[in-house]
Amino acid sequence: MMRKLLLLSTLCLHLVVTAYGQSKPKPVASAESGKISTSLKQLLPPGVARVAVMDSIVMNPRLAVLMQKFRQGIQANPQYMIDMQKQAAAKGASPLPYDKRVGMSEPEYKEFQTLMEKRDMKAAPSYVGELTTIHKDGTIHFSGTGRLNMLNEVWIDLVKNEVHFSEYTLPYTKDIAVTDAKNGFDSSWTSYEWELTEPAGETFEELSLEKLRSMNMLMLQLHVGKLDKTGKTFMKLQARRIDKGVKKYSVDTPLFPQ
Repeated sequence: MMRKLLLLSTLCLHLVVTAYGQSKPKPVASAESGKISTSLKQLLPPGVARVAVMDSIVMNPRLAVLMQKFRQGIQANPQYMIDMQKQAAAKGASPLPYDKRVGMSEPEYKEFQTLMEKRDMKAAPSYVGELTTIHKDGTIHFSGTGRLNMLNEVWIDLVKNEVHFSEYTLPYTKDIAVTDAKNGFDSSWTSYEWELTEPAGETFEELSLEKLRSMNMLMLQLHVGKLDKTGKTFMKLQARRIDKGVKKYSVDTPLFPQ
């Protein structure tokens, strides 16, 4: 039961970060596969590079305290997560009204809103290691050390414009453009996205608590792009699997060459 509550709170925290004005990726018109192939060769040149795993979050200490209260409130009231998700889907980025189930007083909730709107959260490195990028016969492969060895199972087929991750094939989905620089990367950015989701088309807005507790879901996603502020390449690997409402694994790892 606790693992299911942790799943619920994790999903809802993601929802709240989005609802309070975090930059949401916007799809833009896709380039032809040939142009994507050429761009990827430039973004991911062959050779050895120092790469940082940027999956640590540094935030305002007061925001961290209120975030923990929110997490505890959601764990105690999982049905509220479902209600909140549906309200957010209807209202978009508008702040949601106070409810005691958020786990804090109304003044604290207003403070929480203010701090979230300031978006005082930044990505920080949790690990730095070596990553070798290999170009061969129309493909890009990776060989990483330490925590970067997660990329050893990832390769990009430049001809078919698809990503392979372990036994899964991720089709190209869209180009992404984030125009607001107020986000965890401290920059606007553009990227290419490949994604596989099973079951296809499932959205949390449509889930009941009963369905969430019994759901099976697989989501694999890779972004390769460039930060506008520095011109540097970044990659972002996401992998989530839920079996019968229990989180088996959840990876959300931005990677930045140094």
